[in-house]
Amino acid sequence: MWGMLIVMAFGAVAGPLVHGNVLGSIHAAYPSDEAKRDALHRCGEMDAEFSRFSARDRDVCYRAVLRASDQASSHMAGDW
Repeated sequence: MWGMLIVMAFGAVAGPLVHGNVLGSIHAAYPSDEAKRDALHRCGEMDAEFSRFSARDRDVCYRAVLRASDQASSHMAGDW
């Protein structure tokens, strides 16, 4: 288990350092938008391999979770 945590921590730190935009990567991984923060949290709970530091994982997460939220809220609005 410790080995897996070390690998995950290394990946989280190494990715932004390699691409040279550490602050931008951290900001993207921890957005100020509450809906996006919630979406990333949900994706992390649903998929153990999800990485909020991966732009691809975040995009897939936002498409899945935010779209589902938008569809649910529009469906509920139509019930009124």
